[in-house]
Amino acid sequence: MSKSTKDFDFELDLIFSGQKNPVEAFGQIAKMYEKLLSIDQQILYNILPSAKLEYELIDLEYSSIKSKVNQILKSIPDDVLKDILNPGKLFGHLLVFIKKRLIKATETNEVQSVESLQKVTNDINNEIRKLPSTTIIVLEINNYIVLNAINELSIEGRKLKKEEYFEYKSKAGNARIGNASSVNMAKLLYELGGQTLEQQRIETLKVKTLDLLSDKASWKLIRQGKQIEVKILHKEWLDDYHNRKIIIQPNDYLKLDLKITYTTNANTLKPIVSYEALKVLEVIPPDTIEGTNQNNLFDN
Repeated sequence: MSKSTKDFDFELDLIFSGQKNPVEAFGQIAKMYEKLLSIDQQILYNILPSAKLEYELIDLEYSSIKSKVNQILKSIPDDVLKDILNPGKLFGHLLVFIKKRLIKATETNEVQSVESLQKVTNDINNEIRKLPSTTIIVLEINNYIVLNAINELSIEGRKLKKEEYFEYKSKAGNARIGNASSVNMAKLLYELGGQTLEQQRIETLKVKTLDLLSDKASWKLIRQGKQIEVKILHKEWLDDYHNRKIIIQPNDYLKLDLKITYTTNANTLKPIVSYEALKVLEVIPPDTIEGTNQNNLFDN
């Protein structure tokens, strides 16, 4: 790579010898980027629900495929920008560290028990707790998020040939994933057993469809680009809405006091997630949300 790596840059290389089908090679590295971006977005959403993360390719070499990207973070609330002196370095370093920790755990097949899984989760949460901001509510990640991330990374590694591997390089450290990476999901899910985890936070979600009649309204809203069902428990607000005291237009947003419940058992690869709006705080027109706060934290 031609330039030195910064706190918020990272390299992802696909190392192979000899010749390789270019469609296969670029498809494999693209799929790994998709997995890493998905992990980043899930972590970031726990910290800054309004933020949007993108990768920007800044360098590319070949024989093997060596690539370098910037992490582009947009739509940061103004109060967070005022609260954090150097947000680009802070959030960029956090995401780079978390990716390295997950890839290193995948490389070494570290997660063989609930205890070793908990260690990886603790390492990540300890880094998240270092965020100094007083204007954001930081939610820790749980074992299921970490386990699923490692499993997804392992799946991509197992698609490679014996001598091939992905190599991740950053200021937080280097790690690699080859086709020997694996995690025993069935065993670990059985050991974790059934659990119910709850989070409560303020979120602003886009209205997809709404319930005009039911007193126990279950509305379809958009969260992280995906449709979810949210049960509205705020009876006074529902009464006002049904009595036409509150008007909602297509694509409006609801600012909610949202309760998120994760239910797991030994038979599920991912938690069953349910959403309840304990209180509706505000109806916000789309122009207010979509037309502002397009800040880029990682501009040079």
